[in-house]
Amino acid sequence: MRFREKPVAFVADIRAMFHQVKGPVDQWDFLRFLWWPAGDTEKEVEEYQMTVHFFGAVSSLSVCNFALKRTAEVNITQYEENVTETIMKNFYVDDCLKSTYNVQEAVVLANCLREASLKGGFISRNS
Repeated sequence: MRFREKPVAFVADIRAMFHQVKGPVDQWDFLRFLWWPAGDTEKEVEEYQMTVHFFGAVSSLSVCNFALKRTAEVNITQYEENVTETIMKNFYVDDCLKSTYNVQEAVVLANCLREASLKGGFISRNS
């Protein structure tokens, strides 16, 4: 609903967000999965272990959202309030949906969001 409150809307995306959040070393065993080469279940199954969160794991969504919001909290004094508020309230998983009063405000906010995200190790789609 907040996406269309103001006249100029923009969207932003964090590229491969789940893969940018490392799991703690002592929890890598929980990030294991089985794979059949070429999807052929007649072949020997291969076991893989991720070091980052992956799409499809039940925990990935909440862990990655926590990491993004924590980035905003840690850097709260370095940005204007609207940057932190946007990260806290206008992201749905890896997508930001935000509106501003004018194009200049949107550009400044988008650049600040990119910079703040990078401080948490998140690379946006256009970085």
